[in-house]
Amino acid sequence: MALQRPGSPSGLDRRRQALLPVMQLVAPADCCAALLEGGPGFLEFVLAQDLGPLWHHRLQAAGLLDSLPAASADALRAARQAAAAGYLAHRWALAQVDALFAAQDIAYVVIKGVHVRECVYPDPALRPASDMDILVAPQDRRRAAQVLMDNGYAAQVLPNNVSFEASFRQGPVDIDLHWAMLREGRTRVDLTAGFLARRQQTHGVWGLCDSDAVFMMLTHPAFGKYVCSPQMGLGRVADFLQWIQHKPVDWPAVQALLAAAGLKTAGWAMLGWFGTLGQPDVNRMMGAWRDSLRPGPVRAAYLQRWLDHDLPTRLWPRERFMQLAFTLYLHDRPADMRRVLRGVWHARRHRLRDARLLMGDDYEWTPLQR
Repeated sequence: MALQRPGSPSGLDRRRQALLPVMQLVAPADCCAALLEGGPGFLEFVLAQDLGPLWHHRLQAAGLLDSLPAASADALRAARQAAAAGYLAHRWALAQVDALFAAQDIAYVVIKGVHVRECVYPDPALRPASDMDILVAPQDRRRAAQVLMDNGYAAQVLPNNVSFEASFRQGPVDIDLHWAMLREGRTRVDLTAGFLARRQQTHGVWGLCDSDAVFMMLTHPAFGKYVCSPQMGLGRVADFLQWIQHKPVDWPAVQALLAAAGLKTAGWAMLGWFGTLGQPDVNRMMGAWRDSLRPGPVRAAYLQRWLDHDLPTRLWPRERFMQLAFTLYLHDRPADMRRVLRGVWHARRHRLRDARLLMGDDYEWTPLQR
């Protein structure tokens, strides 16, 4: 197929090229040509986006690795080997967590990349993950945290993220224990109970059902660092593009979830973002979905300007500004926006409350050791 290569001062073209191995209709020879044309700087970008294993897979399967400079082929091979080692460590840890939580009757579900890679990647080890995200019911969070700590995981509880998750580490494995999908106030209704009730197993992993997984991919990146950061975005885009090319999507079910959460506008914006980075064949697949979520004309024009000019990436260091100027308008109604602002205003109090619910009434903040 003919590749879409519009120039852009904001680097959108480079990001589109980095995603070429995800696209089924892009020939491996075109991937190889893009890597050769881009040179060491482009390869470095691909590796920084954790897409090296996918590039290695596509080129190796087509017998094209030898067409690359030896240093480039070695770098892709090393990325794939590192991803495979990380995957094995995560699978071991998941088996341990599954047994530990089952013994304590704690229901859980694996979310985000560690779940998606089991569902739609030709080899799940092709999708690196820096940590494992596990969701439990809010009433189970303290017991789940205690189980992890009793079995060698060190708590890494931070003031800026404890409002819906906390981190635990043992050796090379980081577990982010969630009791909500997003910070307090971001969703109109609590989603955790439904996610747990509809969970299903894939390759021995308790994961989200398909509609919940698509909902998560259309909402969580909108409020995190993934869409808005020039360094950390394409893995989540790759997840979504892989999904819609390999799995049927029950769009009415996804649309109903977005409406119930008050996040149809967020879904509309993310589909626009994915379309900006995809190729024409998958963009056509997403067009009707996006039209069904379109917000009012003023809000749509405002958010589209952000996406067209790559403003989320370019303005990312101003986190507070981003939170209010971009993400606030991803909520569907003024009442939803007011709820978010109340959550922002009371954020520190909520974080301390949740930290003590998680770790005990006398808990004090400790720095994260990275």
